[in-house]
Amino acid sequence: FPGSESSQLVTVAFFSLFLICSPFTIHPHPLLQKTTTKTTTHAPSYPAAMSTSFTVNTDRVKIDEETIVSEYEYRNSLVEEVDGRLVVTPSVTNYTFRTEKKVPRTGLLLVGWGGNNGSTITGSIIANKEGINWRTKSGVQTPNYFGSLTQASVVKLGVTEEGREIYVPLKDMVPMVEPNDFVISGWDISSANLAEAMERAAVLDYDLQRQLYPYLQDLVPMPSIYFPDFIAANQGDRADNVLTGTKLEQMNKIREDI
Repeated sequence: FPGSESSQLVTVAFFSLFLICSPFTIHPHPLLQKTTTKTTTHAPSYPAAMSTSFTVNTDRVKIDEETIVSEYEYRNSLVEEVDGRLVVTPSVTNYTFRTEKKVPRTGLLLVGWGGNNGSTITGSIIANKEGINWRTKSGVQTPNYFGSLTQASVVKLGVTEEGREIYVPLKDMVPMVEPNDFVISGWDISSANLAEAMERAAVLDYDLQRQLYPYLQDLVPMPSIYFPDFIAANQGDRADNVLTGTKLEQMNKIREDI
């Protein structure tokens, strides 16, 4: 996290990702279909292709109305040194993965919500959700999730009989929450609303800030724990939204908030 925001005190891991195939690669857009011959390894004369839906034709995957159950065979090799020689013993471990098809309502609580990162990610998600375009000196900008591992990456699914490489968006591999569906809140040592925090951070372009202001002005962080020894000294002047009481009492209040 850049700067000395209160978000440096605690890092919240808010994207729960699991990689189920490899390799993955960053693609300009998960639904933008382009072809390339540079990355084709099986048959360079054929372009790669991308699809957004697929069916797994195997008895090791079972799908019903509620779940996806897959059997996975993980092969490895155990290496031991015996009498000065290396002995390699192949091993097989069977795993069963059960994935619920229904994506639950997902809350995102940010520590230091009113900092540079918290106000920027909240404004960015709202811009994507509401389809807010904005003007810059380079022209009109459209919101997107370029650079997002889940939203802008593709996974190689396999190859066709003709040697074409087939890719699918990572976010379509299994049911996965969409960032636009996050319910966002959090804590901050400053009582400034998210619109004021966005202006102070000065990360987003002015025209985008102007349009986001009505969406952010009613979002106010919950009071946060404030121990000056763990936060940069220049944050003290903005610490007007802090919990009081013993450390145990403050911790219990955070638990209640969650």
